[in-house]
Amino acid sequence: MNFSKAQQEFQVRYYLWSISEFEKEIEESFPNLRSFKAGYAWRIYQIIQQLNGKEQLTLAHGLLKRWHPDTAKILGENVSTEEEFLLSKCDEFFPIKEQYQIVQKLEKSGQTELARVAFQRCVCPYAAKILGKSDFDDEETLRSRFEAVFRHAPSTFEEKLAARKQAGEKIKFVSKRKLQKIITEKFKDTFGNQCLDHRFDDLVDPSSDFEMKCCGWVLSTHFWFGRRESLINYSHTISSPTRIKHPETPGITGPAMLMGEYISWLCMNQWEYISAEEVEATCNDAIKCCGRFIEVAPKLLKGLEFENITAN
Repeated sequence: MNFSKAQQEFQVRYYLWSISEFEKEIEESFPNLRSFKAGYAWRIYQIIQQLNGKEQLTLAHGLLKRWHPDTAKILGENVSTEEEFLLSKCDEFFPIKEQYQIVQKLEKSGQTELARVAFQRCVCPYAAKILGKSDFDDEETLRSRFEAVFRHAPSTFEEKLAARKQAGEKIKFVSKRKLQKIITEKFKDTFGNQCLDHRFDDLVDPSSDFEMKCCGWVLSTHFWFGRRESLINYSHTISSPTRIKHPETPGITGPAMLMGEYISWLCMNQWEYISAEEVEATCNDAIKCCGRFIEVAPKLLKGLEFENITAN
């Protein structure tokens, strides 16, 4: 099999595996999604909890088509109207909630006219994306609908953090280097017997890379621990053991074939705002998510072993 066909087959398998993983996550009441307390994955978790079972599956399939557009196209799958609405809600819910809170603050401070203008310009245009329709009889009805939707929506971690700081609380999160140390130890403890190589950078932006063999390919796992603020971010790459030289800089080489890159569990791969009390559990969650793909990788690559692939 030539490389292009093998790569396409792998991408389809990865996509179908992702579908099964998301469906399993829904069926088991989100054991992995709830480990995120901020960022994109947290927002998805908050939105998906508001939906019924059918809508949860619809959002999941819409998200996967968004994350794997080329593969969805290969399979002839298009984003449906229902998926598009739930994707829009996922994107806009918390930004519009923030704008609505600004309107409320203006009203409380007596700036009623400015609040009315802000509501009309910054909130009303998004009614269809949040509420499913935009043609309400009057502004008061629209306000009551937004109020009902946002009333029980949780505050973001950033909002909670700002309130705690304003109250004078000193908040400290685990350093990047400590996260790197713990993740490195846990990864080696879990997958050490499979690792061929381990590299790390602990200078400006701490990062760690681990390599293992999988069906003749090199399966790399890359961890990054943030730039300004500490965090855990990971992704996998599947590349050939054969390498080619850069035409202008022979000392620099790259893989001759790249089967897949930026691979992670449902594209949710970043944990933020990690305190000392949470560091062990959060690092365990990150290693667990890594393990879900590492465990299934041999199955996804079965029949696509490196020795069976020819260059294009």
